[in-house]
Amino acid sequence: MKLEKPVLLAIVALVTVAAAASGYYGYELWKEGQPLEVKTGDFVEMYYIGYLENETVFASSFSDQTDVTVDTPFHENATNATLTLFKAYVGEGRPSRYPPGWTSSSLGRIVGARLGDLPGLRKGLLGMQEGQEKTIGPLSPENAYGLPVEEGITFTTDFAGVDQEFMILNVTDGNLTLTWMPVIGEKFTLPMFWGEEPIPNPYWVWSNATEVTNMTETEATILTTPNRLSDLTLYPFWENTTEATYNETTISLTTTPEVGLNFTYYGAVYTVENVTADIINISIQYGNQTYYQDVNRTMSFPRTMTITRIFEDIPQQQLQQDLQAAGYSTGEMAGKTVYFRVHLVNIHRL
Repeated sequence: MKLEKPVLLAIVALVTVAAAASGYYGYELWKEGQPLEVKTGDFVEMYYIGYLENETVFASSFSDQTDVTVDTPFHENATNATLTLFKAYVGEGRPSRYPPGWTSSSLGRIVGARLGDLPGLRKGLLGMQEGQEKTIGPLSPENAYGLPVEEGITFTTDFAGVDQEFMILNVTDGNLTLTWMPVIGEKFTLPMFWGEEPIPNPYWVWSNATEVTNMTETEATILTTPNRLSDLTLYPFWENTTEATYNETTISLTTTPEVGLNFTYYGAVYTVENVTADIINISIQYGNQTYYQDVNRTMSFPRTMTITRIFEDIPQQQLQQDLQAAGYSTGEMAGKTVYFRVHLVNIHRL
């Protein structure tokens, strides 16, 4: 029997599809049978020995480094020390969930650093299989514990109240002396406190409206130009009730709260009793007593002021996270090139 051409083509197509499906199914079976390889986001359990370029061991999964060398086998009988699995998350930041029985405290540290703080070690684990052993390194300070904190380095920190670039002028006894490194013409939001010093006038009412106009080695001159004039909030309990005016030298803020408006603060009830051209009359009821207070509706202050560029005796610990984000460390391992000999025991994938 001779098949018609359309029927023949249909049979050929069916056979082709079946073969492809069979091949794909076979590939999936083969893939499932392959050992897991570490991927970003996995959790791992491993043994490790960390050592320096001169092969001095600085940390390991053994409880006592006395008899540990770079070649010590990863088993209990290798030394008199206890061998403990190191648990880690192969990712950046904190994981949103953990393997059964794990918590955030399960994640170990190597000389104070979690795996996420050691980018070279984290990258070196990627692709490893359970049971595999390898040496990861040499890892430069940038890929390990960071560069040492020294005079002349710059980094970004918000310790003064807003993210800005600072340079380290001096390092002494765990403290730092910093200088603010603004750019002329740069605009930012001046905070309520510049470091530990309060800013006397409410320039923070405007976002990104304060500009650096001049600076010396120790001070910077700043100029604020209001970029919004109405519906401002000077007092948090009277939202959107302040208006601004300004000229070349001065800014004025006038607040007009609604009569009868009240708020409670530390058990006392504050009520707006009256608003005149110049004064806001307030009653304060606390318990069975009522007090009265007057608040000026308008406050005026200069558009220009000077603020310090120098901050002395700032504890390094206070700046540790910002320094670490910039690749620097105040720890004992800073500036060192390191190696890790690793034996990967388990991979946990959620």
